[in-house]
Amino acid sequence: MSAFPLGPALNLSDELVQETPYKFLQKLAHYQVSGKLTIQNPFDEYVHWQVYLGNGKIHAANSKVGSSERLDYLLGHCLVEKQIQLPTHLMDDYEYICKLWKNEVFSFQQTRSILTQCTQEALVQILSLPTSNCYLESKGRLEQLFLNLDFEQLLSQIKPKIRYWWQLRSEINSPFQRPLVEDWQKLQLALAKATWNNKHQLQQLNRALKDLNSLYKIGNATKISTLQLALLLHPLIKAGDISMLSYQEIQEDHRPSIAYIGDRPANQRMAKFTLENSDLKITIIDTPFKALAVLLSQKFDLVLIDTNMVDMDGYQLCSLCRQSDSLKNLPIILLTDENNLTCRIKAKLSGASSYLGKPFLPQELVKVINTHLTNSQNVTRSPKLRD
Repeated sequence: MSAFPLGPALNLSDELVQETPYKFLQKLAHYQVSGKLTIQNPFDEYVHWQVYLGNGKIHAANSKVGSSERLDYLLGHCLVEKQIQLPTHLMDDYEYICKLWKNEVFSFQQTRSILTQCTQEALVQILSLPTSNCYLESKGRLEQLFLNLDFEQLLSQIKPKIRYWWQLRSEINSPFQRPLVEDWQKLQLALAKATWNNKHQLQQLNRALKDLNSLYKIGNATKISTLQLALLLHPLIKAGDISMLSYQEIQEDHRPSIAYIGDRPANQRMAKFTLENSDLKITIIDTPFKALAVLLSQKFDLVLIDTNMVDMDGYQLCSLCRQSDSLKNLPIILLTDENNLTCRIKAKLSGASSYLGKPFLPQELVKVINTHLTNSQNVTRSPKLRD
């Protein structure tokens, strides 16, 4: 007799299921399912984990959020050796590691080893969760495959860590959480009783806690595993001497910040939808008279100006921006109603970095924005990779 009811297993794709991730993954492995499984942390709606499967085998597991700090924690020493600085906002750690392999930063075997480590750590977090929202996409596949891991064999290697995290879940729901010390005196007493006597490590721990870092960042700074940190801090958290902040409460938004200046609601909605779906942060400024004050008081990476506005045309506004020392080098793209020689001349005379004539496709706008964002970066935040 099958270990699982056959009926439900045939209808798992592309629907939300509430299930214990351990049981659900076991079921998917048993029925040799393929696709991408997304699991939401039931304690924090902003933390999601992903597992890629092929015929019931595990191809990879990672997180949807905080990829940079998690990867820095897992591969810190290796990244330092290779003189690699991770992008501040890393969208997909698997894709990034594959890119390093393609550019011969890592060998095939090194890449397999790195991805195995990342997958095991993610699965420890996933399989120690209680009943969660699980969503399986049948079309979710990876372009590059390095791993084809058996679920049960993988489970046997990480079971002890899963048990520990399961016991800690009521106080610490993920390594993305940030400890907030309420009683520093009690913390110092606890640290004095710790099993290590590394003075530098203790200094790093104190500094990392004062900066409200996540357990992943603290682990990277101190070279102490997140599990060891969780076990050390757990009694203090349980006693109320340390509070654990959720990922959402102190989540930093590292997306490029774009200001859109235009007074037509339809264009505002188009810009907002296009940019947010391209992982860009947008601020809508609906009148040109507000624009200068907002641009001077807030920091933006790029400005979009609709040239056709009632109170002041975009060319005039762009010229005014260029008269300010703090805005003269800021990328400004004009969105014009026409695409002709007159528009090009007016855009150049106004000091615009570029212009885009309507109608244009959303991907054209995103391409122009990304080109100017890349050109305006003075410091390279990732390794130089060959295309």
